[in-house]
Amino acid sequence: MRSPQLELRFYETYYFANAIRNILAAPSAYLRNLDAFYGDDRHLIHSRPFPRFSAFHAFLWFVIDDLICDVEDLDIDDRQKRVERFADVPQYLVPHPSVLPINEALAYYQISHKSFEQWLSEERKSFQEADEDDISEYYNYLRLEGPLETLTIRAVHEVFFVLFSNRRVLLWFNSMMANQFRDTEIDDVSPEYLDNFARSGVLRRVRIPSWVKRAVYFRDRGCCVACHKDLSGTLNISSNEHYDHIVPLGGGGLNDVTNIQLLCDNCNLRKSAGEPLTSDLYEAWYEGEGNSTAEY
Repeated sequence: MRSPQLELRFYETYYFANAIRNILAAPSAYLRNLDAFYGDDRHLIHSRPFPRFSAFHAFLWFVIDDLICDVEDLDIDDRQKRVERFADVPQYLVPHPSVLPINEALAYYQISHKSFEQWLSEERKSFQEADEDDISEYYNYLRLEGPLETLTIRAVHEVFFVLFSNRRVLLWFNSMMANQFRDTEIDDVSPEYLDNFARSGVLRRVRIPSWVKRAVYFRDRGCCVACHKDLSGTLNISSNEHYDHIVPLGGGGLNDVTNIQLLCDNCNLRKSAGEPLTSDLYEAWYEGEGNSTAEY
């Protein structure tokens, strides 16, 4: 079977990834904003078991869309004052002040769109006549016409590619969501989500799909994440792999690809249904300086 391919160009990807990491590391500082993601029973949407567009994908979309559409720092007056200074500067050296960050990102990904100046022209305005409301309306136009959604989904998939390998971030995300599910009373769950629950605060255990096992197995490189025992059967005959919920179902954990990790028999038995647990140890691609006395 041919492996899935994803074109990655990494435009602001690590900026977005770092912002998401910071939010999940200290969610209490962002509670007002996060409530728009999981509040008013919106968390129930993520009770559906193992969607390919995971709960974490949805969270990335929520944060990245907000970051892309943040126009507070776009000082239109300052940009208009800079126009004369840039009149003789080739645009391949420095973008014209009328080129907004969203235009640069869309151009980088070769996503077809009308530039801010083109849009203003159709509104019978010049760049020098534009104001902050025009920028907001232009972003709304890009959202309605589709380029903004195309850009966001590209960013979401790239950030997911980076952060899916960071089990600590996945633990933080799934712990945040578990806080919502633990407080969910079965009597308050709407009928469309009721079958996803075993009881109040606990989602039903379901068979883990093969695509989830495959993704987790290769992410964890066929080793127990706790003791690093080889589970491939290549080096060890006793190689029963266990696909473990990082945040246990009994603790409000999700049936989500980002909440699954690979454990061996012994480590899975020790973890049981206790506290959320994962490992911060990863196998290095090669021995780097300081890790070995080998000559280079």
